[in-house]
Amino acid sequence: MRDKIQRILEILTAFFFLNMLWIIFCLPIITIFPSTMTMFSIVRRWKLNEIDYDVAKLFFSEFKENARKYFMLGVVWLIFGILLIIDYFFIITIQFEARNLLFGLLFLGTFMYLGMSLFIFGIAVNFDLPKKAIFKNALLYTIGKLGTTVLTVMILVSMVIICYIVPYLLWIIGSITAFFIYTTMSNMNRVSWEKDSSQK
Repeated sequence: MRDKIQRILEILTAFFFLNMLWIIFCLPIITIFPSTMTMFSIVRRWKLNEIDYDVAKLFFSEFKENARKYFMLGVVWLIFGILLIIDYFFIITIQFEARNLLFGLLFLGTFMYLGMSLFIFGIAVNFDLPKKAIFKNALLYTIGKLGTTVLTVMILVSMVIICYIVPYLLWIIGSITAFFIYTTMSNMNRVSWEKDSSQK
């Protein structure tokens, strides 16, 4: 019993440190994308293998590589997200006839953006693909695997709501969310994902 409790505490500690590093490396804003990519890369390792408790060393190593590969891509993707937020403020503050229609289209666009974002991270850490192929496959998975998309977006939104209700969970919920999302993607697309995951 004591060993099980110790094991659980060690796992929670690893997720806590991963989450803290993710938050710290997201603070410059423009590093959100490579930082999140790093977190997904680490939770993928943890799903496939034993948890590595030297989280800091692994995070720094992965972040350096992801910043080199995905920094500019992340900046562009972040700009798209900011534009969506601006559109929401525009629709909310201004009255016009087509407001409901545009709000519906914007909601659909936001759903696609969130779904693609999650698949971009999942695909990039699971497959060795060029950036254009990552975007293309993320779009195809978002539309073609709608059940996975809906479920992963629901996980993300649910975790945000939980964190809003219990703010203290902010210190650990990000890494746990990434683990649940990657695990869901992997399990629901087991054949295609496991086929090439060993090559990563």
